[in-house]
This record gives sequence, structure tokens and C-alpha cells, in this order.
Amino acid sequence: MQTIPFSAPMSLGQLLDRAFRLYRVRFRKLVLTAALFFVPLAMVSALLMGTAFNSYFGLLFDAMEQPAALNEWTVLQASGATLALSLVVGFFGLILGAFAFLSLLAQADANALGRELSVAASVRAALRRFWPFVGMSLLTGLIAAGIAIVAYLIFFILIFIFAGVLTALGSATASGGVVAVGAVILIIALFFVLMFLLLLPLAYLTTRWLVAPVVIMTELKGPVDALKRSWRLTEGSFWRLFGLLVLLFILNSIVLALPLSLIQFVAFAVTPSQMFGLLNGALSGLSNLLSILWYPLLALTLTLVYYDLRVRKENYDLELRIQALEASARPGNLSTP
Repeated sequence: MQTIPFSAPMSLGQLLDRAFRLYRVRFRKLVLTAALFFVPLAMVSALLMGTAFNSYFGLLFDAMEQPAALNEWTVLQASGATLALSLVVGFFGLILGAFAFLSLLAQADANALGRELSVAASVRAALRRFWPFVGMSLLTGLIAAGIAIVAYLIFFILIFIFAGVLTALGSATASGGVVAVGAVILIIALFFVLMFLLLLPLAYLTTRWLVAPVVIMTELKGPVDALKRSWRLTEGSFWRLFGLLVLLFILNSIVLALPLSLIQFVAFAVTPSQMFGLLNGALSGLSNLLSILWYPLLALTLTLVYYDLRVRKENYDLELRIQALEASARPGNLSTP
């Protein structure tokens, strides 16, 4: 009888343990899949961003040495070129990152179920599911942007109200300077409170839509149906999944942010200022190379979360047991006496 990959619900510790074990066992193929996309992206990013920032920083250093020779039009052109190249790199990063993520999800799905999937087959699966994934990303991005716009409108309305009240208080009292300082403190406090309140709905939506990319890959659903499916699967599991998101954030900081920050700190400390532009380009490429290590673990974790939710909500483990029994009972699998 075949092995049942999901025989019971998993705790967060068990889930992460299985993700790390699969990551270790399938490390070579997973990293190779990610490298197919992130190595070219790292090379393009290092070349374009290095060229752009080198030109921009060079112009700034020349202007600092000879302020009278500063040409505003030249600075504007350099800033525009740097921004344009940054947008180009960001655009290619989104495309190649999406292909890498989908390819890794296809491999993670096969690995979670105890099957093998070649790198070429996983890339073909990513090509088939690319546009639904893009549609889902655009939809969630628009919703997040709508929440941000509403939050900022509320922020500016409150700022005007506070400004009016504090102006009236300043006019009515002789301590106008104290009122002004108080106004600045209140505005700063209001800004941070608003940012915190803005993160709450975004954190909630991110948690409820956590397995939507896996649904797009495994169940071949469209953007809206994938979000609805994820919403149903994550019902009643918010705090557990939110805790997982926090753990993933910490892991991401350890795997990507912390090493890159340390390298950046040391590099800028020992590199001449004239090389800051090229250094920025190299660090941009390095951040993409480090993603080769992170994306496979993320894909494995989300895939395991998806199947664990199906076990909890839909008795998926029972379905697997029935399939295993049916497979073992087929005539070709029956042993002859």
C-alpha cells in the first residue's frame, strides 16, 4: 500500500519541520529551479542598477566638489534615467519572480505528495498558470491600494481637523509655541497609529488569502475562485496562520534581510564613495541571488499549509486513504497465491 503523506492535522512545528525536511531532501532541484529565474535577474539587476546609480552618484559627487557647475537639467536627466531603469528592473523582477514562485509551487505540490517532477515540467506548469496568478496579484493589489487610499484620506481629514483645533487653541492662548510642538507630536502619533490600523486589514486579508497561489496551481482555478477557495479553507484558522506568517517573516529576515544588511554595512564601510553606484548595483543583484534560497522554502511551506487545511476542513487524509486502498486493490497490484 502506498504511503499516506497527510495522515493527520499538523501543528505549526510539525508543518515547518516537514517543510525543512523536504527542502533538505529536494534542495538541489529546488535551488536549480529558482536559479533559472533569479540568476538572470541578478545579472540584469546588477548591470542596469550599477550603471544607473554609478552615473547618478558620480554626478552628485561632482556637484558637491563644484557646486557652481551644477546643471539642474543634467541632474533631472540622471534622476529620470535611474528611475526608469529601476522600474525596468522591478518589472522584470515581478515577472521572473512570479515564474520562479509558480514553478516552485508545482514542484512543492509534487514533493508534498511524494511524487517527482522535473524542472522542465514545473516550468511548463508555471507557464500555464501565469496569467491567473497575475490576475490574482492585480486583484489583491487593487484591494490593498483601495485600503491604503481610504486610510490616507482619513489621515488627511484628521490632520485638517487637528490643525483647525490647534490653531484655534493657539489663538486663544498665549502659549502658541507649546501648542505648535504639541501639534507636531500629535500628528506624528496619529501617523503611526494610522499605519498600525492600516496593517490590520492587510494582515487579515493576507492571512485569509495565504493559500490562494497554491489553489491556482493545484486546483487550476481562476483569480476570484482561488481567493474564495482560500477564504473558505482558512476560516477558523486565522490566528494559527497569522502566527505562521510571523514566523515566516522572522525566517525571511534571517535568511535574506540580515545577511544582506550586514554585507551592505561592511561594503559601504570599506568601499570608496566613488564606487557607491556600482556597489548598489552589486547589492541589488545579490538580493536576487539570496532569493534562490528563500523561495523554495516559502513554496513548500504554503503547499503544506494548503494540504493541512484540506485535512482539517475536508478530511483530505481520508480521501488519500481511500485512493491508496483502491490502488492496492487493483488486479495488477494483487499478489498471486
